[in-house]
Amino acid sequence: MTQPLVYVEAPATTPYKYGLFSAAAVVDPADQREFQAGVEWEPQCVDSPAPTNLAAASDPDRAAMALPDGVPSVQAAVIRLYAGLTGRSTARPDLLDRGRRALALVEQQSLEHYVWTGEAENATYLADADTEVLADSETAPVPLETGVGLLEAHISDRAGVLGALWAPRWTAGWFAEKGQSRIEGPRLVCPLGDPIVFAQTTGVGPGGAVPAAGEAWLYGTGPVMVRRSAVYLPKLDESLDRKDNEVFAVAERFYTVGWSCAVAAVKVKLPGVPA
Repeated sequence: MTQPLVYVEAPATTPYKYGLFSAAAVVDPADQREFQAGVEWEPQCVDSPAPTNLAAASDPDRAAMALPDGVPSVQAAVIRLYAGLTGRSTARPDLLDRGRRALALVEQQSLEHYVWTGEAENATYLADADTEVLADSETAPVPLETGVGLLEAHISDRAGVLGALWAPRWTAGWFAEKGQSRIEGPRLVCPLGDPIVFAQTTGVGPGGAVPAAGEAWLYGTGPVMVRRSAVYLPKLDESLDRKDNEVFAVAERFYTVGWSCAVAAVKVKLPGVPA
């Protein structure tokens, strides 16, 4: 006689590390109305170097600084994510909670993808055709360490504070080999301390430019903020299809992702790849 299988607990899991949530300010606001249309805020940005006299500060033609027209504003639109499951056993009390956990497992990687590429009509994204490309690197890719330095300098020049450097997740080994990342608390950071978002992404450049083999696009931004709604789930009786006694539970959550002051891109030639 065949023995029945013994039911055991699933293997322990380790949360997704060194992605968007480790580098951003993650906010779970009490007021959920902001997820109807999105949010905006006034960033505190610098444009260095600062002038040393009143005449220089008032000169609209000065090269080092640009006079802002009014108060700058950052806007972040709503991104909606869904995850669900189907179950036959309505007697299980954890079906809805499993839907919640399924969303938690995929939310960070999903946001990285949409914020990088602009897919799903996300309005604020890195690979926008208007994103500034540094050092003419779209035609002449620079070494990885040069690209990281250019982006960290750009963030400092435009924001005056630490921002974030974004890289495809598969490049993490190259960063380690060239000494461009180190662990600092729960983050991986660049040489000057800007946290790194090792993102799950296609890795396209501004305007959707696909890098050639042995190349990668990196981005630098000012401080990043992620705001998350509550997780919305139906009640169990609302999820039950009484015709076949099947439960279909969909977890839903809204997000806004944006950054202050700066965004730029650099295309790099990865080390060890022949020029």
